[in-house]
Amino acid sequence: MPKSFYSPWSYGRTTGATQVAAPVAVATWVVPTAAIMTATVLAAPVAIAAWTVPPATIRMVINPDAPIEPIPYVELELDGFDQGWTDVAADCELAYGITIQWGIDGGGPKDLVARTGTARFVLDNSERNSIGVVGYYSLYNVNRRAGWALGIRCRIRFRDPNTSIYHTRFLGRIDAIDPRPGVDGPLMVAVTATDWIDEAARFTLTPAIGKQENKRWNEVIDAILAEMPRQPDSVSLDNGGEAYPFALDTTASTGQPALSEFVKLASSEFGLIYQKADGMFRAENRHARMLRTGFDWILDDSQMQDLSMPSTRDEVINTVRVIIHPKKPEDDISVVYDQASVITLTAGETKLLLGSFRDPISGDAIGATNVQPPVAGLDYIANTLPDGSGSPASSLLTVVVELGQSGANFSITNNHSADLSLTRNQLRGQAIKDRDPQTFTDTDDASVEAIGVHDVEFDMAYQHDDDVGRGAALYLKNKYSSAMAQARTIRVLGDTPELLTQILARDISDRIAISEAVSGLNSTYFINGGELRYLPSRLAQATYTLAPAQDPFAGLYWILGTSALAPG
Repeated sequence: MPKSFYSPWSYGRTTGATQVAAPVAVATWVVPTAAIMTATVLAAPVAIAAWTVPPATIRMVINPDAPIEPIPYVELELDGFDQGWTDVAADCELAYGITIQWGIDGGGPKDLVARTGTARFVLDNSERNSIGVVGYYSLYNVNRRAGWALGIRCRIRFRDPNTSIYHTRFLGRIDAIDPRPGVDGPLMVAVTATDWIDEAARFTLTPAIGKQENKRWNEVIDAILAEMPRQPDSVSLDNGGEAYPFALDTTASTGQPALSEFVKLASSEFGLIYQKADGMFRAENRHARMLRTGFDWILDDSQMQDLSMPSTRDEVINTVRVIIHPKKPEDDISVVYDQASVITLTAGETKLLLGSFRDPISGDAIGATNVQPPVAGLDYIANTLPDGSGSPASSLLTVVVELGQSGANFSITNNHSADLSLTRNQLRGQAIKDRDPQTFTDTDDASVEAIGVHDVEFDMAYQHDDDVGRGAALYLKNKYSSAMAQARTIRVLGDTPELLTQILARDISDRIAISEAVSGLNSTYFINGGELRYLPSRLAQATYTLAPAQDPFAGLYWILGTSALAPG
């Protein structure tokens, strides 16, 4: 999905618009039909640029037969978390519009996890705002609005004037506040909010998540969520198809974001992980879309403002390699963690340490199970001198270990009246090593002969079932090996009541049908992601990223977990 945010100081962002003239007091749109309209966009005189709008960019509507302008609500939690919402839409400079992006960027077989969603808008920071105070939305101004701060929650809703339904289209937190300085400037503040996916991108995994053995993907996700300081507004997790013998065993104990782990889990399940527009965190298993047969929206040529449908050889995947990772613990107990250096603890000091399990020979990250309780004098050794030549003092330490699948947290306390040196700190257990990954390959020979080879590798990080591996390779090859009319994105302008209602209601995983005569497109898709823009013209415009909905096995995908894809 193209990133459409703009520098807020290039006044009056409109899709495809180019600033072409010196500042004037009103905005002028030059329409391809040579009809010229002017519209006052601000109550007070502020320098606004003129735009020349390319064909098919904006369709201005005069005297509509029915209401087509949604009513925006830009709401903030100024009184604290869960203490109510304050609408600041009256202070929004709507000449800049409102832009919301959410969901998954692409529609290919590897596009399974959403990127951070954003909402962007501009607030009036001048004496023309609702309180009449300059600097009201500057973060460090003495006149700053009470409660206005980074990290507070933000919700954006629109009311459909035709149905009177309020649609939440964004829920997140304020991420950036960028005031325009100087008395000669327009005195505006550009604001960016991010959805909960940003929390997953920032939070790094810890051993406190615990061992993940014989767990389905939803159980592993639940365990990760439980350790995160900020929770999604609501959660809906589908049960996974299989329980993984081991998960998180290939994850570094430090620096691994939760979002990166979600990618591994989604690839292992062949499911989808994203946040819906209303704030729900969603994990769809691989059957969820295949069992949806109805349509949420049917569009034809007359309803689309734009359609992206490039035909390239990259659209055709005729060789698929699926990798699975059947793992079992080593038979013997061995050292899975070994502290690299001597650590000094002062009298009475407690140190918190974190260690990752590693192969003692190769140094590669590994997992471990059946980790033994540490034994004083064997697994941890303390001495009164750093070189170990002093008196033994292991019994004077208290060692508490919190085990994860790929590492451990240590809490080590010196109970002695003098400094002690921890000269050894190790853990023993059964190592889990990825020694024998298996690859399943499926090729469409006729497609290779016709257009050449395009192969894609799909790594199911925690998947162990060879039937699932074979089934995934066969399914993906059959779904993508033939050239077809394939839409990537569509753009729709809400210039009729019916289109506006659809734009405000649609979300990720809605199933839509699209037909377009010139391109020959006539197919079904799922919405993977979206961009909703409230334009300076007060109309709503939506761009959707699409994923093909056609199912080469008519919904019989891994229902029984067999490579034959037998019906359930």
